Parts: sequence; structure tokens; C-alpha cells
Amino acid sequence: MTEEIAAVNPAPSTEQKKPEIVAKVEFITWKYPPYCELCNVYFSGEPCSKTHFEGRNHKNRLHTWKEYQNPDSLPKDSKDVLCNICWKKMNTQLILDDHCKSPAHLKEKQGRLIVQKLKEDYRQLKESNKTN
Repeated sequence: MTEEIAAVNPAPSTEQKKPEIVAKVEFITWKYPPYCELCNVYFSGEPCSKTHFEGRNHKNRLHTWKEYQNPDSLPKDSKDVLCNICWKKMNTQLILDDHCKSPAHLKEKQGRLIVQKLKEDYRQLKESNKTN
């Protein structure tokens, strides 16, 4: 009975609505892009972008991504399965299935959607600046 009431009259949200992420002209001058497709994150400033791309977490994901780009380089007896959103190896499909339901994975998945939109906006911005 309580679940039905909650569904009909949801509790007021305490979450603040996040502003829409859009590409800005100043992004073009940055050494690194304002997003990382591999890590599903975006950056509000150039120092954050630089720190991310030079950081250990990004390099670890990049290593895993490179490892899986060439399946012949993987050990023949490896039973690991990969989450290609989080770039994490799991021991079994069951563990991967559980991982895909986790809040951390769902956050990464949402981040990927934002990054894909930002990537397209950034590409269009760069193209329009080439023609000007």
C-alpha cells in the first residue's frame, strides 16, 4: 500500500536540476577536449581537462581499452568479461550483470549520454569556426 501511494504522490525531489552542458567557444583553444569519451566525464575548465588526461585513472582505463582492441593479445584461457561503459573487467557474466544494475554503472551510462551530446556540439563548433 505504501508503494502505491509513493508512486501516485512521489516525495518532493531534493536533487537540484543540473544545467544543460553545452560546448563553448573557448573549448577550441584548449590543449585537451572538454570531455573524455573513455571515462564518460566532461570538464568545466582547461586545468580539469589537463589533470584528467594526464591522470592515473584515465591511463588505467586507456590501458584496458587498448588491451581489448586487439583480442589476439588477450590470454586464450581468460574468462574475464568487460563492461565497455566503465571499462572494468569482471570474472563472470553474472558479476557483469550485477554491475550493470549498480548506481556507479548507471551514473557512467548517464555520463556517456552527456559526453556524446557534448562531443557532437564541440565538433559542430569546431567546424563552424573553420569556415569563419
